[in-house]
Amino acid sequence: MRPPEDLGTTRRPTVGDDRGMDDHTMPDDLADRPRAQEHGVPVPFACQEESGAFDVRTVVKRRVVRCALSRVCGLCGISLAWPVAFLGSPDEADANAFHFPPLHEGCAEVARGLYALVGEGVLGITGPPEAWVLVTTGGFELERPAGRTGDQRVVFHPNSVAERRTSDAG
Repeated sequence: MRPPEDLGTTRRPTVGDDRGMDDHTMPDDLADRPRAQEHGVPVPFACQEESGAFDVRTVVKRRVVRCALSRVCGLCGISLAWPVAFLGSPDEADANAFHFPPLHEGCAEVARGLYALVGEGVLGITGPPEAWVLVTTGGFELERPAGRTGDQRVVFHPNSVAERRTSDAG
């Protein structure tokens, strides 16, 4: 995890034209998030410790559970409306088991472009996905790890998937 002093100071990021978006297309709540200097992307709410330390590749279990129980977006940290979106790899979508918390649909759309450029495991995915899958749903089930061994990540199971969209990872 990066210490809080490594957070970028720019509060209103400019996203490069190569990413197909700018300040006008990035949701305000996401644009207001601190920036990771290493990758130049907003620090996801679910990837930041309460102390301010962060790693955009790793989700913080306590924050992930908070996102689920308080119904806040894993990216911007603001209350969710319906439908909610999940973003992950094709393997996660096929298994109906996502490791990153629910998102606003707008945040998920932006994340597909921004975090694909990181080029490594990000947003709770263990390696770079060959594609991104975005699903929208009216609800989800939260699965916490059953024991102290094995995969300790929290899993989200969308129910009543309304839409599934796939895009290239890069």
